[in-house]
Amino acid sequence: MFWDPLFDSISELTGAGADQCKLIAALIVSFPLASIYVVIPANRPNVAHWFSVITTGFFLWPLLGLGKGMLQLLAISMATYTIVASVRGPKMPWIAFFFVMGCMTITHVLRALGHVSVDRVEISGPQMVLVMKLSTFAWNVHDGRRKIDDLDESQKATRLTKLPNPLAFLGYCFFFPSVLVGPSFEYATYEKLVDKTIYHVAPPPGAPASTDKRKRRTPKGRRRVAYLHLSLGLVFLAFYAVMGERGSYERIVGPEWPTWSHLTHFGFVQFCGLCARTKYYAVWSLSEGACILTGIGFNGYGPHTGRTRWNRVRNIDIAGIEGAESFKQLFDSWNCRTNVWLRDCVYKRLVKPGKKPGATQSMATFITSAFWHGLAPGYYLAFVTAGMVQYVGRQLRRLVRPYFLPADDPAAAAKLPKWHSQPLAKKTYDIVGWFLVQVNLNYLVAPFLLLEFKPSIKAWHRMHWYTHVLIAVFLISMRAGLRKWLRSGLKPRREKKVTTQPIPELKLSPPTPDEARQPKGDVDGPDHDVEWVKYDLNTHALEEGEALDIDGGLMDEVLTNLETRPGTPHAKKNE
Repeated sequence: MFWDPLFDSISELTGAGADQCKLIAALIVSFPLASIYVVIPANRPNVAHWFSVITTGFFLWPLLGLGKGMLQLLAISMATYTIVASVRGPKMPWIAFFFVMGCMTITHVLRALGHVSVDRVEISGPQMVLVMKLSTFAWNVHDGRRKIDDLDESQKATRLTKLPNPLAFLGYCFFFPSVLVGPSFEYATYEKLVDKTIYHVAPPPGAPASTDKRKRRTPKGRRRVAYLHLSLGLVFLAFYAVMGERGSYERIVGPEWPTWSHLTHFGFVQFCGLCARTKYYAVWSLSEGACILTGIGFNGYGPHTGRTRWNRVRNIDIAGIEGAESFKQLFDSWNCRTNVWLRDCVYKRLVKPGKKPGATQSMATFITSAFWHGLAPGYYLAFVTAGMVQYVGRQLRRLVRPYFLPADDPAAAAKLPKWHSQPLAKKTYDIVGWFLVQVNLNYLVAPFLLLEFKPSIKAWHRMHWYTHVLIAVFLISMRAGLRKWLRSGLKPRREKKVTTQPIPELKLSPPTPDEARQPKGDVDGPDHDVEWVKYDLNTHALEEGEALDIDGGLMDEVLTNLETRPGTPHAKKNE
């Protein structure tokens, strides 16, 4: 096309591929297009649907040169729509799920056989987003055919009692701000956006009244938050353009590595991890910002300040990742919408009524996540190791963290050293936890980026296997008696806590709220506009339940059996 020389020049200037430059251009162009999309009247839904379909067609076909891929996505979408419309009964969503996952696997196989570079922009990325949307759509329609008493709260909110027309369905599938890199969301959310009912949420009682007397089409704050994400995306993009090649994991397996000192090795691994994350921060911030500008990010009001929240389709919490003091916080903050998809479309769907999830659900979730990402061995090495570190982190939180919390006895608590009104021991624990999370994260993601088996193993070997060594030392120590010793130290604390609690009196009237426990200050948003950046960067992404473990909890069961003796009371207690 006539713009190819322009992108070739940008590619030479930045060092990125021309197709990557086109991808970024599409994400940036989505912002002015989103400003047009948001003013489409609610009584013209077909205009909104066609707007997304045509825009996405332009992005994929003339701009990115993925015309065949566009037709492939269109065929998969309409085939899934036919399955949902024609098949009745509980097998329908599973048929649709295996169909879209099978198509996704074929794409990954063809990519592997063609030795397509991971840096090349091709149709597998948009197809991964579409797989989440299509399988979620099938389950939403299935929930609409079930008795409402059999559904949980999230299923009740997203169920579809009526099948949308094909054009509306395609508008959902090819929603232009999210089609390239996500995020995914339910059809009910898209429908509310198109008919503008997504904004029909009353501010909480007692919230400050808005001073803006103009009649607003959308709640206040949409542009501010959207362009904050645009600014962040561009900053991270600039950082990656300058430092990405210098901080590549490829250099760990390169010839220059042996000439560096051990301290340089350790520091460079941390630098590589930061550089790799900025690439994802950039594209996801841009995509989310464009989504917010369309209005789909609106998520009601903060219950205390009445401030608008725009995190409905949040896919990443940058502050939560960089400041994570535990692996749970880290993984809950990364690729949030994929976690929601795995939880709602795989993990929960395999649990029989009245039963608890177990090995079957964990294994199925892990396999789905791995196959969805691709067939490269590096994905599996990274996921298994991530499951291990998540298990270790959970055990540390359960058995070690209580030792660093203030004592229940007020006299003992008064003797603890203070640091900004927080016990120094707890602050030290948090700082050490943050350090361990970051250094182990930067280690385990190496295979995720190198992909191939030999380079991944070589990189870990040159890093001296430090995360795997820490995991092995932890498991051996726990089995050798450390777990028993830690539990014995916690038992007196728990008994003391139980005995010191007053016996509650039977009251028929609601208890008087304890003012000391009431939230104060910046709970769900700032009281002053100067704090809006902090607020918009720290609102939590997941509003309904916790995010799923990165491996579906699979390694929890494996490592528990390795660490403890199955069948003993101790092992049962650990479960």
